[in-house]
Amino acid sequence: MKSFEEQKQYFKELISHYESLLSMDPMNELVRNYLDFIKEELFNSRRKLRNIREKEIECLYFARNYQWFS
Repeated sequence: MKSFEEQKQYFKELISHYESLLSMDPMNELVRNYLDFIKEELFNSRRKLRNIREKEIECLYFARNYQWFS
């Protein structure tokens, strides 16, 4: 399993790639044909990155507040 940092980096690069495809002017035919798919994948990648960040914050919170367990 990849670490949080590796996953975050992967999704950041993926988001950047999708955004660059969407900002092309003029759009090539391939991008135009798969525009809905690209937008959907951009949304999903952002959601996954946000979920990873939330889990990271939860881990930090529990690590700080429940140190007395160990």
